[in-house]
Amino acid sequence: MKYEYDIFKKKVAIDDKLIKYGFKFEDGIYVYHKKIMDNFEVVVSIFDSTVVSKIIDLDFNEEYINYRLENQTGAFVSEVREKYLNVLNDICDECFIDKLFISDQANRINLFIKEKYGDEALFKWKNDDACVYENNGKWYGIVMCVDKSKITRGSGEVEVMNLKLDKNKIVNLLNKEGFYKAYHMNKKYWISIILDDTLSDEKIFNLIEESYSYTVTTIKSDYEWVMPINPQYFDVFNYFDSTDLYYWDNKRNFKKNDIIYLYITKPVQAIMYKCIVEDITDDFLIVRRVCRFEKGKYGLDILKRYGLTSVRSIRHIPLKLSYYFKETIV
Repeated sequence: MKYEYDIFKKKVAIDDKLIKYGFKFEDGIYVYHKKIMDNFEVVVSIFDSTVVSKIIDLDFNEEYINYRLENQTGAFVSEVREKYLNVLNDICDECFIDKLFISDQANRINLFIKEKYGDEALFKWKNDDACVYENNGKWYGIVMCVDKSKITRGSGEVEVMNLKLDKNKIVNLLNKEGFYKAYHMNKKYWISIILDDTLSDEKIFNLIEESYSYTVTTIKSDYEWVMPINPQYFDVFNYFDSTDLYYWDNKRNFKKNDIIYLYITKPVQAIMYKCIVEDITDDFLIVRRVCRFEKGKYGLDILKRYGLTSVRSIRHIPLKLSYYFKETIV
């Protein structure tokens, strides 16, 4: 039995408390000896909050292991096991503090969510093996502690995060390392990630933001715009063939470095250019073309799928469309 893991899996050791308790720092490891009964000694070693322990039979100067065997239930071995567990539990109470999750990555993600959205992990069930993050009563993240065999090949306890993403994106992500079919959720709209640092924090943070966007239907990017251009009145194609800079009246509250996507109306009906606000004067915006897209890449059908239902005037783009652009624009 792995008693150490069960007792200390969501705990962090405090160095000062270990020393005060009686641990000695030896070769980078905290070591503690405690005699139990007349002829047994518990030896506890701690490195980076990982606890390893054993019982030494002092009469024979060798390790005693019967207390770890589940089928050993006699009175003597039960007494040894009880006293041993008392030592571990007391060390846990006196020298450790709680952490919310087992893995460092899960704890970093929790901190990101708390700082970004102000949301706390909500443990809605009797045990503490699963929690949700929600906004407006809708879940955008679920963290669960499960056996790895339920997600992929292998075994052992792992922490998994489920996120809600675009169904087409999920199909593509499942072909990449670190992504798995959603555990206990609709596999069409959710995906699972094992929080073992296979994926970088930044990658997961971006996916969390996308999942969060599904809980706020009106959320828009605050620095990305779409602007309709009617080719019957302005030949934008010939214009950008001759220069990368464009000047127009400063009639909107644009800011320097804002992104403007140019939507070409009928008969094209697609976003064809990505531009950036390079400078602002009292009268003009100075806009630089960043890139031109293939005619059908960002057609109206794609824009509608990601929340941009019509382009009749200059407006902010939906956050879901912003994430889609970030994934597809190279």
